[in-house]
Amino acid sequence: MTRILAIAGSARRHGNSDTLLEKALEGIREAEPGAEIETLIPYQLSIAPCRACDGCFKTGRCVVKDPMQELYPRLEACDHLVVASPLYFTSVPGHLKVLIDRFQCYWARRTLLDDPPQPRRSGMFLCIGAMDRRRYYESTLTLVKTWMMELNMACAVTRFYPGLDDRQDVQTRADYLQDARQAGIELIRSARQEKA
Repeated sequence: MTRILAIAGSARRHGNSDTLLEKALEGIREAEPGAEIETLIPYQLSIAPCRACDGCFKTGRCVVKDPMQELYPRLEACDHLVVASPLYFTSVPGHLKVLIDRFQCYWARRTLLDDPPQPRRSGMFLCIGAMDRRRYYESTLTLVKTWMMELNMACAVTRFYPGLDDRQDVQTRADYLQDARQAGIELIRSARQEKA
């Protein structure tokens, strides 16, 4: 069974990011019937920031005891990671960035201990912005791709949806809704091609 972990990066429920994420998951369900999908909302979790203690350097394990300890195995167990996030000051929102920073232990595993997560998997990033400034999106995409690299994932599918500011703006963009659904299909198809 294919396992999908979806991360809803916005603090706002049922807005543009959530809607596009759900459309992408519809595409995944179409391309991979029976896929097991779990959605994670970082804003609802009490995750402490990385404290740069270097406690993970010898073991590859984070020493901070909080909800991240339950999230690490869930990220390792998924076949595909799907992230949808608004663009905040050329990056992801703070609560999602805190989660990403807590994967410093995976950097230690890969770089210092030569023990990257296995097997190689793939992910997708949907980025939602009010302004149509690709350089802001590209800056954020670099961050997400670097994070996925530490998870031994290729960020196989990426999308940028500009011009979305008010909560329901995406409802007037049938092209965006269809494209997000197609992105989900594309993720599954690209993974199949990798295995072929």
